[in-house]
Parts: sequence; C-alpha cells; structure tokens
Amino acid sequence: MLAKPRSLNTIGIIQTLLASAFVIWLAFLPDTAGNFAWPIDIPLMAVFIGAGFTGRAYLGYHLWREKEWWRLRWQVWGNMGFLAIVFVATFWHLSEMNWTTSIILVHIWVVAYSTEPLILWLIEPRGDKANEPISAELREGPISRGLQLTMGIVFVSMFIVSALLFITPEFADTRWPWELDPFNSRIAAAFPMLAALWAARVYFMDDWAEAKLGVRGLLIMGSAYIVAYFVYLPRYDFNRHNGIVYIVTLVIFTAIIAYFYWRQEQTRKEFISAETKPSG
Repeated sequence: MLAKPRSLNTIGIIQTLLASAFVIWLAFLPDTAGNFAWPIDIPLMAVFIGAGFTGRAYLGYHLWREKEWWRLRWQVWGNMGFLAIVFVATFWHLSEMNWTTSIILVHIWVVAYSTEPLILWLIEPRGDKANEPISAELREGPISRGLQLTMGIVFVSMFIVSALLFITPEFADTRWPWELDPFNSRIAAAFPMLAALWAARVYFMDDWAEAKLGVRGLLIMGSAYIVAYFVYLPRYDFNRHNGIVYIVTLVIFTAIIAYFYWRQEQTRKEFISAETKPSG
C-alpha cells in the first residue's frame, strides 16, 4: 500500500496544535473571544466554533501519526471542504478581522488557512496507486446498509445546514438558537461541511477498516457539541429559535452513529475470526 507523503507530518502537527489551542480558547473561555483573530462577540458562537475544532484536532493528529495513505483517504473531501469555506469566508471579511488588537493571531490565521488548502492540493496522492483497494489481510468487513444510510442522511442534512450558514446568514439567523452575524456564520459553516463530506466519503467506502476513523471523527465532533450544549445551557435563550431542536437532533444523530460504530466493531471481530479460521 502507498505510504503517506512525509510532508503531511508537518501539516498534521501544526494543525493539531492550532486546533487544540482554538478549542481551549473558544470553548473554555468564550467570553474572551472578542479578541480572537476576528471578533466573536457572541459566546455561544465562540463555543460552537471551539467545539468544532475538536474535529480538526482529531484530523491533524491522524495526518501526523498515520503511516499509510489508505488510512487517511476518509478525510480528504471533508478537509478540503472545510478549508475552502474558511478560505473564502476569511478573505470575504478580511477587513473585519482584529488587525489592531490581535495582529499576530490574525496573521497566523490568514497564513495557515491560505496556505494549507493549496499545499494539500499539491502534495496529496492521486491516481490508481492512491485509490487502490486495501489488501485482503487489512479488511475488517463490509459497511452495513444501516451505517451507509446514516452517512447519507448526515451528508444531506449537514450540507444543507452549511449552505444556509454560508450563503444566507441573514435567513439562518431566523432559525438558529443564538444570534448570527455574516462573518461568524460563514466561518461556522465550515464545521457542518466537514461533517457532511466525511460522511459522504464513508458512504462510498467498501470496508470498515478504511471508514472507521471517519466515523470516529463524527462521533467525537457530535459528542463535543453535546457536552458544550449542556455545559453552557444557562446561556441559551429559549425564547429564540430551535434550541431544543438543535440538541435533540445532535443527540439522535450521535447516538445512531455510536450504535452503528459499535455494531461494525462487533461485525469486525466476527469477520476477522471467520477469515482466520482454518478451512476444512
């Protein structure tokens, strides 16, 4: 199987460090987020963005630590979708960033999220070798129809949410549990897009060995959002829109994904046992 390009180690390390720092700052200290690279003056929006960066930290860790490319194919679509949205949103609202109060952080953000998508596009493997099926000894069993259907639903729903946040932030504000402004809405759109395209990639995979890390990433992101919701529950204005719908939907989707993850792991054990059992 094709080895991972070594240059992805550096990208993975930087991504893990940056994303982890953003999680700590925005999710744990949301009242200070007005001093971020751009002003995030609504604490619940800071928490949402910070919790979403758990997925980026998870992704960065695997870009850094995995050795073989097939173990990373699950992340390509989601990573590029996330980075494309952040790239466009950043340059769309460049003049609104904290150039006076947080100039170092602004430059870190702009340089990191301008160069990463361009470098990844240059160095990520392509062609038949990069996309070859995994060998028989690496297989862990087929993807169940239930998990595939769940991934399809996650893809469609999260893609629509991302489109609403990015294209029509004013309309999204009439349906969102906290106040939205265009800049923060467009940045926030990157996280449902990340989830949508991870799910889409898993939908088209054939074997659990290749899909497992992507499903685990969705579980981590969903769990982070659920924990953040309940930790900051007193800050929600339930006279506003869809606060209950937001958390109920998160819990249901995350629980369903967790169930199918567990089922796939049980099936994996049975599959490997059957494959290694002597014939005759």
